[in-house]
Amino acid sequence: MASPTNGSGPARHPGRAARAVFHLPLGVIRLALVVRVVDEWWSYLPAGAIGDLRRDLGVSYSQAGWLLALLTVGGLVGSPLAALADRGYRRPMAVTGTAVLAGGLVVYALGAPFWALAVASSVLGAASDLTVRPLESSLADLADADLDRALGTQHVFTWLGDFIGPAVLALGAATALGWRGAFALTAVGIAGYGVVIAMTEFPQPTPADDDEPSLWRSALALARTPEVLLLSGAEFIMLPLDEAFLGFAIARRVHDSPNAVAQLLAGGIVIGGLTGAVLVSREGLMPARVRLAAGMLAGGALVVAALPYLATQVGGMVALGFGTAIVWAKVHHRQLTVVPGRSATVPTVVNVLSTPAVAVPVLVGVLADRVSLTAGLIACASLAVPLAIIVLRLGGGPVVPEDLADDD
Repeated sequence: MASPTNGSGPARHPGRAARAVFHLPLGVIRLALVVRVVDEWWSYLPAGAIGDLRRDLGVSYSQAGWLLALLTVGGLVGSPLAALADRGYRRPMAVTGTAVLAGGLVVYALGAPFWALAVASSVLGAASDLTVRPLESSLADLADADLDRALGTQHVFTWLGDFIGPAVLALGAATALGWRGAFALTAVGIAGYGVVIAMTEFPQPTPADDDEPSLWRSALALARTPEVLLLSGAEFIMLPLDEAFLGFAIARRVHDSPNAVAQLLAGGIVIGGLTGAVLVSREGLMPARVRLAAGMLAGGALVVAALPYLATQVGGMVALGFGTAIVWAKVHHRQLTVVPGRSATVPTVVNVLSTPAVAVPVLVGVLADRVSLTAGLIACASLAVPLAIIVLRLGGGPVVPEDLADDD
């Protein structure tokens, strides 16, 4: 192509291109900044509607568990396909992803039988990566030195997006829409998002330095790269330290406090997370602040797990949310920049390698059943210590082809 922005900006220099695209009303960067809002919105609905599915469709709790698990299984299919964003096809992939998302949600909205819901869950999981990866790899190419602050802005929107899914289900419950209408409304919103994507110019991928013609062999080489392995370890640990840790902490608190009081723990993590994300969006990823955040994440998780007092647990959740926001920004930024030209392939490799983390909440639950919820929480919180060590070992510059060659 004549221009790396495919017509969306007049300049070849990445920094100048980023500034130009930021001013486009429907620019790809703006779409990338809200893509995880869309992802958080729709992905809450199958979990939030378990009671409705059971009451209206006769879906058992075990079947509901399968529907949620199939979202992850579908992601294992979508992730490798999404890596093709490093070779082009970004706009068609993102449009296809949104179309499949909308279609899967319509299946739920129609109240289809369980087997159809299972298929829908699988394709929803696959479509998520097809939507997110092309937009985020485009963001990495265009934002250049501003990528850390751009990701901070994206994460602020994502935290706010956590409220949309519950709000839409609540709207359905309070009106004639019902839970099915909530799924239908979400499908319409995502379809409209896809239309905007189809009307938006995407940048051409940055050429990779390794010049590997096979994306499969490139992915295998990346999987042996020490820093990609570190990133996989970081994501492996962060997954159970998110919703699962919060859920178990609230479940323990409910034994001693009314449910409304226990929900203060969720409020604490939201406040801390929003504060950390806003800080990154304004000031970027300063090394000293990343080190502080890693310590706050580990300290906050251990305080929540070990101390029984509500005030200390809420404070620990604030620290955990703040630390998680900055640490995730660091990990996310590193995934997109560690290997030039592989901003879609690296997250794909990391996602696949970290998939076994889905078993950690199950093991924590087994420990909680056999010993106590406090024992399970302490075991989960202790994972924050190796996470802090991993984050402190992450570099700041790109991995050059010679580094990849050395690993072969």
